[in-house]
Amino acid sequence: MIGTTVQNYEIDELIDEGGMGSIYLGIHKYLKREAAIKDLNPLLRNKPEIIERFRNEAVILSQLHHPNIVSLYDYVENKNGSYIIMEYVKGETLAEYIETTTGPIPERRAISIFLKILDAVGYAHSKNILHRDIKPSNFIINEQNDIKILDFGIAKSIDGHSKRLTQTGLKVGTTMFMSPQQVKGQVLDRRSDIYSLGVTLFQMVTGQLPYDETKTEYDLYNLIVNEAFPNPKDYYVGVSPEMCGVIQKATAKRPLDRYQSCDEFSKALLGISTGARLEIPLSMKTKIFDMADDGESKSPVFNRVFWRNLILLILTTSFFAAIAIGFYFLLRSDTRHVIENEQKLYTELNTSSKATEILKFGETVKVIGRSVDPNGEGLTWLKVVSLRGNSGYIPAENVAESKIYQQINSIFENNDAQAHTPVNYKKMLRQYFAANNLFNRLNFEWKLFALQKQDFEYNYIARADFNNNEIEDFACVLRNNADESRKLLIFLDNGMKPMEFDFDENIKIKPIFKGKTGGAWYMGNFNVKKVDGINTLKTNKYEYLAHDGILLFKEKSNKSVVYFLNLEESIISYFEQPD
Repeated sequence: MIGTTVQNYEIDELIDEGGMGSIYLGIHKYLKREAAIKDLNPLLRNKPEIIERFRNEAVILSQLHHPNIVSLYDYVENKNGSYIIMEYVKGETLAEYIETTTGPIPERRAISIFLKILDAVGYAHSKNILHRDIKPSNFIINEQNDIKILDFGIAKSIDGHSKRLTQTGLKVGTTMFMSPQQVKGQVLDRRSDIYSLGVTLFQMVTGQLPYDETKTEYDLYNLIVNEAFPNPKDYYVGVSPEMCGVIQKATAKRPLDRYQSCDEFSKALLGISTGARLEIPLSMKTKIFDMADDGESKSPVFNRVFWRNLILLILTTSFFAAIAIGFYFLLRSDTRHVIENEQKLYTELNTSSKATEILKFGETVKVIGRSVDPNGEGLTWLKVVSLRGNSGYIPAENVAESKIYQQINSIFENNDAQAHTPVNYKKMLRQYFAANNLFNRLNFEWKLFALQKQDFEYNYIARADFNNNEIEDFACVLRNNADESRKLLIFLDNGMKPMEFDFDENIKIKPIFKGKTGGAWYMGNFNVKKVDGINTLKTNKYEYLAHDGILLFKEKSNKSVVYFLNLEESIISYFEQPD
């Protein structure tokens, strides 16, 4: 390869090589510009899926223009092979930098470097791109502490239009830096990258990996999924308690417990560095010059010009002081969390207007205004600014203050549970937990969990019209992780206290829809007919439901029970189904 030419670039030397291919230094024949040229391994060129993945990396790089991400110059496919031509950065990988140059990176410098990494990854997330293989060896750093992301080989676009290049359930990434969700082969979102960033930060400030490299892949999987993430201070005593807290949150097992975005991660790091004394470069320090012509100080002249300039100075100072005060109160203004699963940020005060962004559950927004629905429907709208700087409108009922959000968030054991719970029932669940002191530390084990199943399968959440008023109601199973006890809660749309049933075994539920759609069920009634004109035969009567109900399955006793709201008495009747 050395001495050949690719698209006007003369191949000068080999930089690196791996299983997927080699990277060469190329020099443009006319522009004399250096470039890194990634050459796909010749042994893989006859594999369409590998070529598609290689091409996908180039497509993704072409969408990214950020100072901390290498720039794509060109992509070439010809009879000789496939090549990605990109910006050449002279330096060493962050992994090499830690291993051979610094060891544990001093905390202030680590924060400075890592904020650039977060900015770059956050930018990729804003373009709906997941990296999926964040680790120190995929970053390159130079002597000026400038850092760039090098490799997007297994990155994935989550815009819903890209081809699927990875089988569902297939693990991708580098094991040591995988999130629990990657290890399980689950569907990933930006919070998986947040986890990998947390592991990267761990290595930066401790100089070590969190797990023993000699362990088998199976053992590593088990540690990542089941064991608490290691405390950085156990590996290097110089890590501050605040930094330990940041890393622990970033590497939480549950995505809901992590930072929900790179911006939120950055703010936490800035909170650590706020109180630090920063070294001011010499060039930025104030310089004092002797303005006297003859070495003697001149007396000030209090003439009209002096007074005019003084007044202008006072007015200017007052103006900027007012701005500073305004910014101070703006920064202290109303910040709230999104409690809808996927909340659209609308350009206008109606849900049919264009959405500029999709906000995830838990994301923070800053409230800058409030309006009432101009269509007279009584809906209150908030004008907000997202973490990515986009402004727009969202319904006020779909956001909550920090304490309320934290309480709501603590109810759900996994993301599927919150995703299947509508906002109004999230609030009702919070009210139930508060009324029954379930937010108390002694009772934190009560959680709502949900399975990734269809509506017609058993789950721990059921949504249907239980009171027959054409408004969706909500039922769920709370499970106590300390024992086998379970609670069935049935919430109606009227916001009243839920109907509650206790069980000492695991139960699952699913909705039964009214009429023929839901099938016929035993509801406590019997068919009676005479036999031979004298004796009677009594049999169970199976009926269609007049309105939606719930089918509950008891796992230990293997029994099915129909729960049905008696509309006249406003009570729940239940009927165990015959074997």
